[in-house]
Amino acid sequence: MNKVIEKFGAMVGQFTLTSPRKALSLLKVGYKVSSFQMKSLPDNRLLPSQQYVANMNNRTILRSLQRPERCAMVNLFFPCEVLHAMHILPMFTEGLAGYLNGANSEGAFIGYAENSGVPQTFCSYHKTLLGAALSDVLEPPRFVANTSLACDANLSTFRTIAAHYQVPHFVVDVPGVCTAETIAYVAGQLEDVTHMIEEVMGEKLEEDRLVEVMRSENRSLRMYREHLHLLAGKYMPSNLTTEMHKLFPTHVSLGTSEAEEYFRLLLEDTNAAVSSHGETRLLWVHTIPSWQDSMRELFNFNTQRQLLACDLNFDYVDDVDASHPYEAMAKRLLLNSFNGSGENRAVRLLEMARELKADGVIYFCHWGCKQTLGNAHLMSAALEQAGIPVLVLDGDGCDRKNINDGQMSTRMQAFLEMLEGRS
Repeated sequence: MNKVIEKFGAMVGQFTLTSPRKALSLLKVGYKVSSFQMKSLPDNRLLPSQQYVANMNNRTILRSLQRPERCAMVNLFFPCEVLHAMHILPMFTEGLAGYLNGANSEGAFIGYAENSGVPQTFCSYHKTLLGAALSDVLEPPRFVANTSLACDANLSTFRTIAAHYQVPHFVVDVPGVCTAETIAYVAGQLEDVTHMIEEVMGEKLEEDRLVEVMRSENRSLRMYREHLHLLAGKYMPSNLTTEMHKLFPTHVSLGTSEAEEYFRLLLEDTNAAVSSHGETRLLWVHTIPSWQDSMRELFNFNTQRQLLACDLNFDYVDDVDASHPYEAMAKRLLLNSFNGSGENRAVRLLEMARELKADGVIYFCHWGCKQTLGNAHLMSAALEQAGIPVLVLDGDGCDRKNINDGQMSTRMQAFLEMLEGRS
């Protein structure tokens, strides 16, 4: 790790305990410097879309820290179309925790959370967010909102944060099946939440603005689907961080002009990419330990292997009906591949493995994620039955102190060598 970043993280950790406002100020300065560096000295190994999304996400994080009075704390799957239509800034668990990890400061917040009574076995992304909130390094958002989709840690985490800050907490319950009745049920909740957000913000939602957000979402998703279609025959240099960066435009930033520009650049880069040349093609399940040097060495900008996508980034990519926004948002939640039975996720993963011509799948069991761990056998069996090799790999996507790096690296190298020996 860069010594400057290591020292920076240590300073944030010290201030977290003694002066939370100084810790926050230091983080803001760090992200401002990072933004300047990315613009002035971009990594020329990155494609234009990859450079753009790194800048875009850095701005998203910085704005949410700078303007807490316009900020909502949400989970990854919360529909943010209404927020964008009302110019409310979403801050989400994996995004903020990932950026705190990038600043080498996640350890201080995880420690604070555990010392405050959060179980050590809890998801490290959630522990990082909880520590940043409970230590008062993060200023209070205007409200907290989450869905019940996929992650069982959501309710506990967001309820704790809302109680700590004494701000409103909205929960959208998402049933495990999609029917006309459940669409109406979820759509009704989303309308109710919108009215409550209007009350909290003292502002009215402009319905025309919401429709335009959803039209932008559709334009983005069409370009993204075309990218995925073309990717089946392409090689695109990348790194592990870029795939995690994609969580922003495929989820909480979807519907914004920034996300639409990202997908335009992504499609442009895909069209310009060289044809697949026999490289080993891989899909990743769940989050990625993009901070881990041993994994970076195996994947980043490697011309002999390509990380195609992680399954979080193709959970739902169909068009939405902009003329019926609440029903459309409800349908997107209910039909998300992470909703309901683990078979839904397995079917979607197998579908994309075939479409993208994946040679193998890395099934990453992130620390504390019960859903991913619980579905490991089902999903790996479905893939292997279809002739697609799978590596089930235990690790931690956020906490750099919570891994067995040597064992992970050895198992990953053996898996890659096995795949490369088959080609």
